Amino acid sequence: MDSTVAKFQALRLQRFYLAQLNYAITYVVIGAAWMVGQYNASGVMAASHVMLGVSLQAIIFGMFKSGLNLRFKDPSLTSLQIVIAMLLLTYLLAFSGEFRGSLIMVYPIILMFGVFQLSRRAFLAHAGLALVLYGVLILFNVTQQRSSETLSVHLLEWFVLACFTGWLSFFCSYIRELRARLQRRHNVLQTHQTTLRGMMGQLQSLADTDSLTGLANRRYFISEAQRRITLLGPGHKVGIALIDLDNFKKINDVHGHAAGDKVLEGFAEIARNSLRDEDLVARFGGEEFVILLDNSDLATLHQCVERIRTGFAQTCFSTTGEKLHCTLSAGLNLVGFDENLEDRLKQADEALYRAKETGRNRCEVFEGAYA
Repeated sequence: MDSTVAKFQALRLQRFYLAQLNYAITYVVIGAAWMVGQYNASGVMAASHVMLGVSLQAIIFGMFKSGLNLRFKDPSLTSLQIVIAMLLLTYLLAFSGEFRGSLIMVYPIILMFGVFQLSRRAFLAHAGLALVLYGVLILFNVTQQRSSETLSVHLLEWFVLACFTGWLSFFCSYIRELRARLQRRHNVLQTHQTTLRGMMGQLQSLADTDSLTGLANRRYFISEAQRRITLLGPGHKVGIALIDLDNFKKINDVHGHAAGDKVLEGFAEIARNSLRDEDLVARFGGEEFVILLDNSDLATLHQCVERIRTGFAQTCFSTTGEKLHCTLSAGLNLVGFDENLEDRLKQADEALYRAKETGRNRCEVFEGAYA
């Protein structure tokens, strides 16, 4: 039984326990009526009445505990419980004395247990059952002359019961429809909230992602890199590499911006495929990219960036019938716990500048990183 089903089963048992309070009051009434001579039967009959009620409720309790109730269309067994309660009440009224008229209002109380489960038609059907049961009881008492009250008094009691059960049927069905309307509004609100959360997620993704390459943008990289550096333990470092595509302006000027876009997208794909899932690559702006390697050293960082550099240099981009090759230069550095990211990026930029000055298509390490 999953958690949702178990939750609803617990709620059904709570309602069942609440109904038992009604039965307990009824048993007290039976005992009191028998003691003052208003229960027109022996003590054994009164005890059998109580035992019958307890036995039937024990069966229903067993159905709830075993999960047998889940096989029914209404797992709450609302109709079954209402019918049993009405039959037991009619049985009690059959042996009641002059105070019978005050007990007929228990019928509407029993009907109240169906306020959230029964439709208007079902509620009217159960109200009709109460009127039929009491009508049959009146007919039995009159034909058997078991009551000192006149037929007109009995019919007046039946009429009062009909008025109350009829009004209660419409009132409870209105409550149920109101609850269903509120539930629908709640569902609509939840749908809107889910949609809103999805839109907020999309907006956040758009705010953090470069639209051309699909990589993280500069703002997201700085934020995420700062977070990871803060979580570093003593002695641990992350590797950063500033990468610039060589002669990219010439590609745009000679081959057009569409060709430049293809080169940028190609680099992004090569970088993603060359990094681990926990590593981060972002477009820093224009043709400049930045890479962050978790728990790295210079050898690992250099090996990773060299792999990307070699793969990128060997890639051929086809543009308007021409084949295009491009290279990259990179500046490498390390960032340790409690070190300033901006300072380390500036140092990586210095290494990148040196890579450009010494011929491009190469990786250079910031000299201070060896310390």
